[in-house]
Amino acid sequence: MGDMTQFRITYDGPALATHEMDARELAPALMAMADLLESSVRALHGDRAKAQINVKGSFKTGSFNVDFTTALNFLRAAKDIFSGDGMAAIANATAVLTALGLTARAGYKGLAQVLAWLRGRSITHVQMNEDGNVTLFSESDTLDVESEVLVLLSDVSVRQAFDRVLAPLDREGIDTFAAGDQSSFALIVRGDERRFFSAPADQDIPILDDTRKMALSIVSLAFKDENKWRLSDGNATINARISDADFLLGVNSNTISFSKGDVLICEVRVTQWQTQSGAKTDYEVVKVVDHLRAARQIAFPGMRRPPPPANTSR
Repeated sequence: MGDMTQFRITYDGPALATHEMDARELAPALMAMADLLESSVRALHGDRAKAQINVKGSFKTGSFNVDFTTALNFLRAAKDIFSGDGMAAIANATAVLTALGLTARAGYKGLAQVLAWLRGRSITHVQMNEDGNVTLFSESDTLDVESEVLVLLSDVSVRQAFDRVLAPLDREGIDTFAAGDQSSFALIVRGDERRFFSAPADQDIPILDDTRKMALSIVSLAFKDENKWRLSDGNATINARISDADFLLGVNSNTISFSKGDVLICEVRVTQWQTQSGAKTDYEVVKVVDHLRAARQIAFPGMRRPPPPANTSR
């Protein structure tokens, strides 16, 4: 029996039946399937285990069938994951496919079945149950799943790979995707259901929200674009939104003026998010505490900064 398990995926539609599309054009979807299995194993078992996928092509008129043979290659600490037993490797490979919903298990709902249940709706709440399972809430509807399905559902790489696996359904003339074992299909996705499996839009994850005092010199002022000014902390230039209403009123009414070298002592709110491309940082000057004029006098120890000259204009 070895340490492998097999499953099959099928794309079908008139473009394949009439040979208007070369089956090799589906190669990106095959790569996406490999990525889907790889990212699912990583999400469930970490980087210690890696899925190896081999393709056994079988072609029939009117559809494109691909048999995948999966084996788990343990890079390290195999005994810590599945006790290093060949039978355990088979069980794990099957478990990953079942968690994805690509092979069937009685009464079990995998990732694909959850997405079909959601039909594009959002999950409004997740309840972690004492038995280790999870209840998903979408508005007034609920669905009980095992915890590993939630792991796959919330993993961005898994969702993006699943989206790419179904991308051929976006093409004219391909209207069906199916997956299962040698005897039956566990999943059938029709063209009008394809949108339910789309990857979620990129979400920025908040990682820092802090207000701190900073000394900033003015690089350039802006009275448009949400009052974003270019300011320098002496090392780097930042774009900061000015939200201090009193300060902005003084600037707009010309009662506050600036000279080159002036420094603002500010309370700055720094907000950071984790994005797909890395960290993103926003700066907001919530209050200008002091406005230090450019130094035009020699400062001696003990001297105090003189008050600004009185306005003698008549």
